[in-house]
Amino acid sequence: MEERSTHSWDMSNPAICQSNGWRDEMCAEAIATAAGGATDYQTQNVIVQMISFNDVAAAEGFFKGTGTEDELGVNPPGDAIDGYALPAGDNGWTGRGITVRQGSVIAKVEYAWTPGEEVPNRLMDITRMVVDRLKQAQSGKNPTASLR
Repeated sequence: MEERSTHSWDMSNPAICQSNGWRDEMCAEAIATAAGGATDYQTQNVIVQMISFNDVAAAEGFFKGTGTEDELGVNPPGDAIDGYALPAGDNGWTGRGITVRQGSVIAKVEYAWTPGEEVPNRLMDITRMVVDRLKQAQSGKNPTASLR
């Protein structure tokens, strides 16, 4: 995206996490939620949402779905992963999403675009970056992974 708007939110109050589409039972056990997004307002939009738990077992219990090699390629990132199609949005925007678990964190990465636009499919690249950043943070390092 050349010109874009980016926003991020730290929603450390898990009581508000339901408005981001996380299930009630997940919000009740969450220790933190976060969201961020980037858009050029015309052709494409990326949203990343995360929910964190006290331990890996809790995150494993809440993670639903298993991605197939046909959907996600060989050796996809994360401890568990699943792909899905996004429902058509306002003005016919379409897209794909990936839910991934890395350790005690579950992240949703959604990439949408306007009909007829030629946009690069960066969904897996963005998902790998998110997983790499989670690994860095979980090992006590400063999260620096990027798409570069």
